[in-house]
Amino acid sequence: MAHIALYRKYRPKTFSEVVGQKVVVESLKNQIAAGKIGHAFLFTGTRGTGKTSCAKIFAKAINCQHNHNGEPCLQCDVCKGIENESVYDVTEMDAASNNSVEDIRDILSEVMYLPVMAKYKVYIIDEVHMLSTAAFNALLKTLEEPPAHVVFILATTELHKVPATILSRCQRYDFNKLSIEEIGEALMYIADCEGIELSQSAARTIASLADGAMRDATSILDTCLSRGNVINDDIVADVAGISKQQEILTLADYIIKKDLPSALQEILLLEQRSVDIKRLCEELITHFRNLLLANLPKSTYQLLNVSPEKFELTKKQAETTNHAFIQTALSAFTTAFESISKGQNPKISLDIAIYTLCNTQIVPVSVVPAAQEQRPAAPVQPQQTVAPQPQQEEIIPFAQWLNTIDIVGTMDKPLYSLLKGSRAYLYNNIVYIDGHEALNNYLRGNREAATIVKQAIQQACGKMHNIGGYKNIADKFAPPKTDGLEDILSLRNSGVEVNIND
Repeated sequence: MAHIALYRKYRPKTFSEVVGQKVVVESLKNQIAAGKIGHAFLFTGTRGTGKTSCAKIFAKAINCQHNHNGEPCLQCDVCKGIENESVYDVTEMDAASNNSVEDIRDILSEVMYLPVMAKYKVYIIDEVHMLSTAAFNALLKTLEEPPAHVVFILATTELHKVPATILSRCQRYDFNKLSIEEIGEALMYIADCEGIELSQSAARTIASLADGAMRDATSILDTCLSRGNVINDDIVADVAGISKQQEILTLADYIIKKDLPSALQEILLLEQRSVDIKRLCEELITHFRNLLLANLPKSTYQLLNVSPEKFELTKKQAETTNHAFIQTALSAFTTAFESISKGQNPKISLDIAIYTLCNTQIVPVSVVPAAQEQRPAAPVQPQQTVAPQPQQEEIIPFAQWLNTIDIVGTMDKPLYSLLKGSRAYLYNNIVYIDGHEALNNYLRGNREAATIVKQAIQQACGKMHNIGGYKNIADKFAPPKTDGLEDILSLRNSGVEVNIND
């Protein structure tokens, strides 16, 4: 016997089987029980939340020969006929592929005829926003003056595309995204019925991936069954192409500690395991958002929408950093995600974000909870005359210059070619670039190129600096020596690449 997809096998047949949507279900049942049936309904909400399922249940309930409190009996000939699609008084049309005025006219040409088996002729039009303007206009006339035996149920995921003239003639019902708890509980019920050994944690992970859609959740569960009847977090992660909980915690820990090599190596390992980089970027955004929330007063696992175990791990990691760094991370990963969405190389976009965070000047605290970050203001001291600080007396190699050149390479290839081989030094908050004359002339005459370099410097070190030409200060300071072993080690410790084989 052919395998029946779980989302079809466990599609709700009565209102009591619908997951979530309590307000919608109760309203529809009360209307049926009272015998006051409207002639046009609009079901709106994201995909997989039960719009079409409720439309079919409603069609059965209003035509059921023995409905009880608004519920279809599922035993009468009409209920069975609607369920197996042998009763032609209920018509379901997908407007995504049948959206012309001719398709609507075919329906409207039948509405005047009385139903054959049922009490009402029901027309369910899915993705109704896909109808053409002419098709909407043709439908409008019938919605204004429908025959008493006809009921229209329109379903859409994009309410804003439905004309106001149509909206004004329908009873509107909003289907909300399902919570992780609602989906997780439904998945555990399906697993129990199917003899599947599904862990609570895996059910929550699937529910989170489904993003409020029960149909997507059952489809993911169905895919996981290809690995056997025992399903845990690791299997869900492998099947869905996501990183595992510990992997995200480990990667975030490397970023917080500014361990760039380990962070990049972790991403490489995830990529080799076929983890989707764009989804990984989303996961990092979610994780750092959770870190931000974890240290709030009276924060709970429900606030983060995670398991109690994961909440404790997240809270523990949140105590190793501060809000300023977390907000910087959220900004960096959001920028990376936007770049990936625009078609940029996913790996490079994420690498740049992590590169920037590992070189930012915001220093994370070690074991200080967020609640202790805001210290009471020190008492006001009598005003004293403070002597001006002396200027920096020696030139310092700019440690992030090689990083800056690499970042420019992702923004402007010709400028990158000019910068290759150049050096830079920091003096009084200005980065002085020591390069050939063509580079100096290019930066002096091209404001856009100078802006790109300053932006790259900010990404590399987390701080904005102005730029200048090294010859402006060369007469004041001798360039650092590069032939002494101590100087070479000093430069290497500062992040400057030095080759002693020449």
